[in-house]
Amino acid sequence: AARVEEVIRRAAGGLLERLELFDLYQGEQIGAGKKSLAYSLVYRSGERTLTDEEVRGERQRVVTALQEDVGGSLRQ
Repeated sequence: AARVEEVIRRAAGGLLERLELFDLYQGEQIGAGKKSLAYSLVYRSGERTLTDEEVRGERQRVVTALQEDVGGSLRQ
């Protein structure tokens, strides 16, 4: 989880205000040797209101970095 958090923080950039791991699951449903980690990310700017488009872009950067750096994928 520490490596995943490191990747998230690096990819999310300066708008990430808070990152919290709120669920960890291991079991047959996700496969042997795998873990399902669920995070809450809060983005905020002190200067302005963020748009949905900006936050979607930040989220996509995080998802891409997780896929490339740790082989992560979104849980559907």
